Amino acid sequence: MTPKMTPKMTPHILQHLHQISRQEGFQILYACETGSRGWGFASPDSDFDVRYIFVYPQERYLSVFDPPDQFTQMLEAEGEVLDFNGWELGKLLRLMSKSNATPYEWLQSPIIYQEVPEFREALFALGAEYLNPRSLVYHYLGICHSSLRAGIDGDQINIKKYFYVLRPLLAAKWTADKRSVPPMQFRPLLNQLDESIPVRQLMEELWVAKEQAKEGAYTPLQPDIQQFITEEMARLRELADAMESSPQDPKPLDQFFRQWLKD
Repeated sequence: MTPKMTPKMTPHILQHLHQISRQEGFQILYACETGSRGWGFASPDSDFDVRYIFVYPQERYLSVFDPPDQFTQMLEAEGEVLDFNGWELGKLLRLMSKSNATPYEWLQSPIIYQEVPEFREALFALGAEYLNPRSLVYHYLGICHSSLRAGIDGDQINIKKYFYVLRPLLAAKWTADKRSVPPMQFRPLLNQLDESIPVRQLMEELWVAKEQAKEGAYTPLQPDIQQFITEEMARLRELADAMESSPQDPKPLDQFFRQWLKD
């Protein structure tokens, strides 16, 4: 199973990226797809979630007033919803210094719209130095908790929210067990579970149903999956509580930022 992409939307996406780059006077270093299309379990009517990293010319940073560090736009084209969100490089690096999960995910996207050569590889390598497994596990468990609370209605759950629980839960498992950055896509995360485990097969079946269901569809809660979620969240929280965090040197972040500044 791979993320589904409508090729006809790519020109619309590239056109908007070019337009905002020219309008705001910044350079886009990297642009990709996130959300369900990037994670690998898009529904037939899933939105496009376009994310990009940009940098201003050096002179913009020598202003009394800081330039905007984030741009968000919602557009429609040919009946599709396009959700754009761009982060300035300095903002992204500050979040990366705190082991924020978002940069790691963007940089692993299987759908790349635009990139400056070597930027993605260099930034991902830098991010690995600031990985804080404890922080990352807590982050993903927080998403699990919020999605469970928001998605359940009686004995049913929004099927999209089910995956908003399962994917971060498996990402937390990867981080806690391997002490490394978890994959963005659902397949390698799911492959952590042995095929002989019944809950693995239930998740495979749920995945098929998710790809066929429309946004907002509900599905019955699966007792075995619910038990797995409860037990695994408790196990991972206990592991995270025992992990230690250590401060990181900010100098490599400054060096990276200066290296990629636009002349």
